[in-house]
Amino acid sequence: MNVGQMHVAIQQGVDKINSLQADMLLPQEIDIELNKSQTRFINTKYGKNNIYQKGFEQSQKRIDDLRSLVKEYSAPVTYKEEYNNTISVDTFKLPLDYLYLVNQRSELFSDDCKQMEYQFSNYDPVSYIVIPFSNLHNSTDFINKLTLVADPANPSLGNAPMLNINWASYNYPADVVNLRTVIETAANWASGFEFYWEEYGNINVPNSFIVIINTSIYDFFNWDSSITNANSGTNLITTAVGMFVASAGDLQDSLNTLAYGQYTSDALGIKRIPTNGTRQYALNKFIQQDDISKLLEDPFNTTKHTAPLTTMRGKYIDIYTNDIFIIDKVKITYIRKPRNISLPLEISCELPDHCHQEIVDMTVSSILEGISDPRYKTHQLEVSKNE
Repeated sequence: MNVGQMHVAIQQGVDKINSLQADMLLPQEIDIELNKSQTRFINTKYGKNNIYQKGFEQSQKRIDDLRSLVKEYSAPVTYKEEYNNTISVDTFKLPLDYLYLVNQRSELFSDDCKQMEYQFSNYDPVSYIVIPFSNLHNSTDFINKLTLVADPANPSLGNAPMLNINWASYNYPADVVNLRTVIETAANWASGFEFYWEEYGNINVPNSFIVIINTSIYDFFNWDSSITNANSGTNLITTAVGMFVASAGDLQDSLNTLAYGQYTSDALGIKRIPTNGTRQYALNKFIQQDDISKLLEDPFNTTKHTAPLTTMRGKYIDIYTNDIFIIDKVKITYIRKPRNISLPLEISCELPDHCHQEIVDMTVSSILEGISDPRYKTHQLEVSKNE
């Protein structure tokens, strides 16, 4: 079902035939109840609070219920602190759309149980542009080109396409979700650009893409108007611009200035750079906060390069290392937050099709309970039969 069909099914399920008892439900109210039911559905299928008492991936049905939300994410760790004389702590920041952890593993350096030598270093400075998603469209269309330029009035001073996608194949607003996913896909990035949604290291910008720019490729990039760029010959701040197709009556496409170049030297914090060792991989072992101290002191259960110990804290995973290995990156598989269902924005449910009727049934029950309809108990009995 798409979002419109879900709304129709809910109206039909709530309203008694020809009674018009619930004909005053607003689309926004139905969206709120749909999103509540979607959240309850995910929690029920991830845990064991269901009629078969089986959690995520414990049966084929449970695998299929949430498979569209399973996602992988990999990122470098940053150095956090020295836990004691032999134990150090690195930290990994969870992605913004994180909901539930499925598994975690580390990419590390070790040297046959020899002590690791390392140096501290800041991650490379970051040149970037923040592009609000709302700047990629007007009231009717998406842009049809996205370009990095040194001077919008003189493209010959330096310009480069930023994405390899066919903009004309996406319609606003029906393809809002699809286009965001396409832009986040690395295969669609032009060489020298990386697109991240809302968050990159310490840079956090809601509802926007953070575009990391390789300045060794695009040497005309300039973020400081007090400096004249040696390659472009201008002191203008480098700009991302989009083009909108000419509307009826216009002679040419319209230019839309999307965002300006920026720079930061500490987006990713501090890292440890090993001077010896080879790259290896290991599954992490999660430990409860009240057990970690005892295990780190236990020589038989302490952290090791074959099974690094980790704890979770807020939106971070802390990884504990001893002096014979150093963590470089962490890769997680997780269940992400689904996008909110919205009829005005034409955002449909992201869960597999077979889940849609169950979510509709849960929504109908919630609404019937809210209006104290005597059919609520009967409808709940039917919903309880859902697997």
